[in-house]
Amino acid sequence: MRRDMAVSLFRSSGALNRLLMIGSGLALSLHVQGVQAADMEIMQPINITAQRQSEGSASTLRSGASLEDSPRSVSIITAEQIAERPGPGGIQSLLAELPGIEFARSGGLGGQLVMRGFNSNDGRSILAIDGDRYRGRTTLEFNMLDPNSIERIEVIRGPASALYGSDAMNGVINIVTRRSMVDVDQPFELQPHIRALEWGSGSEMFGGRVELVGGGNGFDVMIGAHQREAQDYSTPIGTVDNSSYRMRGLDFNIGYSPTPLSRWELSGRYENVTSNRGGGLGAAPGAELLQVSERPIIERYLRLAYSGQEFGAFADSLDASLYVRDFETDIYQVNNKTAGITAKTHLKVYTPTEIGGHLTALKTLGDHQLSYGGDFYLEDFEGRLSNNTRYDKGTGVQLSDSGWNKMERDTSQTSIGLFATDTWTLNDRWVLSGAVRSDWIESKIGSALPTESPAQSAAFDDSRVKRYHAYTGSLGAVYKLTPNWHLFGNFSRSFRAPSGQAMVSTSVSGTITTLPNADLDDETSLTTELGVRWYGLDSHMSLTAYQSDYDNLIALVVLDKDLRQQQNISKAQMRGLELEGKVGLDDRWSMNYAATYTRGTDKSSGEPLPNIAPLTGRLSLRYQQDDWYGEAAVRAYKGKTRIDKTQERASASYAMVDAYAGMNLGRVLGSGWEDWQVTVGVENLFNKVGRNPVVAQDINYSDNLVGNSLVEPGRSAVIKLTVNY
Repeated sequence: MRRDMAVSLFRSSGALNRLLMIGSGLALSLHVQGVQAADMEIMQPINITAQRQSEGSASTLRSGASLEDSPRSVSIITAEQIAERPGPGGIQSLLAELPGIEFARSGGLGGQLVMRGFNSNDGRSILAIDGDRYRGRTTLEFNMLDPNSIERIEVIRGPASALYGSDAMNGVINIVTRRSMVDVDQPFELQPHIRALEWGSGSEMFGGRVELVGGGNGFDVMIGAHQREAQDYSTPIGTVDNSSYRMRGLDFNIGYSPTPLSRWELSGRYENVTSNRGGGLGAAPGAELLQVSERPIIERYLRLAYSGQEFGAFADSLDASLYVRDFETDIYQVNNKTAGITAKTHLKVYTPTEIGGHLTALKTLGDHQLSYGGDFYLEDFEGRLSNNTRYDKGTGVQLSDSGWNKMERDTSQTSIGLFATDTWTLNDRWVLSGAVRSDWIESKIGSALPTESPAQSAAFDDSRVKRYHAYTGSLGAVYKLTPNWHLFGNFSRSFRAPSGQAMVSTSVSGTITTLPNADLDDETSLTTELGVRWYGLDSHMSLTAYQSDYDNLIALVVLDKDLRQQQNISKAQMRGLELEGKVGLDDRWSMNYAATYTRGTDKSSGEPLPNIAPLTGRLSLRYQQDDWYGEAAVRAYKGKTRIDKTQERASASYAMVDAYAGMNLGRVLGSGWEDWQVTVGVENLFNKVGRNPVVAQDINYSDNLVGNSLVEPGRSAVIKLTVNY
């Protein structure tokens, strides 16, 4: 890594230096423990395979390599961790416990994730379900996930275009869904179960999940239903109006194993979510001036998959899928920004329809673990429909009604990608990795609309067809200095082709006027990652430094007070440090820690990139008995002073304390309750005011508003009951 990068990272702030001193001290402490445990077995390696095995793993690394042998930054959130977090929203808060990830909240449920400085709404990270890409709702995609339907979450932090193609510039989040784990040779039987019940005081949230589980005669069956509902959530400075939500859904996973080495799977789900935005992206400065709601978001999804083993010289295992997904969303907005006028908008976003799939093969040849295959998707997007009405604030009299109008042209996008990876165990110390991929993407833009303004029409060229072809790749290595200490490095090239929606869009969630841009080029990035890992008996540590240089970065550029446009800015750079680990203090006590430093710069102007959290951290202390535990955690955010003054204000530092305790009910109710686990806790114990630095705001309005930028939830008691079977 270049010397100027290291100097910039280590001189950036006194707080960062203190953090690194603490991290170094922890590493030294761990090293001492590692010397004492040198002759003992180190942490068992975790394998992530393309084959969907009995434990429900999916293809995040798209190889048969273990996490220990991967030069990428990979984290796993287990079923136990999901069960122990009874948070009132979705999975975003859980993911934000990982380094390099922040939660850009927009309501009690809603919001996006910021991975290595970029909001997931910008399309530089990928959400996948069971290894297949989830597209169509970057702003709202995390709102659609029931945490209790998830078996585990696999996360790549950093570039992964060589594995997943366009958009995987900053990371991949793969959701592995639950399935029935029964003996398929038993007589067929189904049983109803309660999977989870949960409650939170801060928003009067109540939710739960029930399942019908079983199988036999070659089948495994899981059918689930869930509901979660919450009112507006409270903060230390008042209630966040228009932050309530309701989510309901059905899902199923039916497998058939014709042989012991093969399995067919039919899965699907239906989600109906009402999500209200108290602030944040598309809803700043908040409900007092701008009220935005999705009532409802509907998703329909169906997937057919196959996994098998022993295909001779062709492959040791094979994994394939084909899926279809579509959406319907009604968005309602009430805009009180104009004096004397209330403007109401109803948007119908009954699109896109997605068809896609993948094929991945694994083959071990001597010291090489090869993976190869391809994936594709077809996306059809029909322009949104809008109806705008204006009312006199004083009298309530309707002043105008636009009728229903189409907002933008139709688009379609086709993507086909082929990839190959190799993990080569050169010897006991060196593991080398490489990946190459080729992608072909074609976007088509529909005919002009009768209602287009001259400025809109001028934004499109005559051909209305845009094609992109990109080669991406990565080279990495792990050097095992000792059995406990590993050095790793990775160099990657990634790219992102703009979606058809990005080229024709005339608004961000209908609240900011934007000008289309059909001439967008694809953006590319080069990323260098270097780091060190330590593995102990009940401890581990990882420290990663990275630098990503972007070319032709696509950004929403402010043209004037009321007009924006997606444009390619020449160059941008993101630098960061990510520290995470666990210290096993003794048989009962352990400590987990994570810290992230991030710095982004628009190299074309020299100005900071917006909505970046400069320094964040989490530290928890846990006491674990065989059948109960207690845990206290501190999450801290350094205020930001290095800002884009056209879009954001400086923010204040803050820290919040959470406390949890859990117990196996068999301890007090007897052996018949051993599968029942209860977790209780208090989040934001001291009721601190916090505004996450990554949350969008509107600097044209006061920052005294609870939604500008959106204040985090205040003190809330939480309880969750989980049943394991």
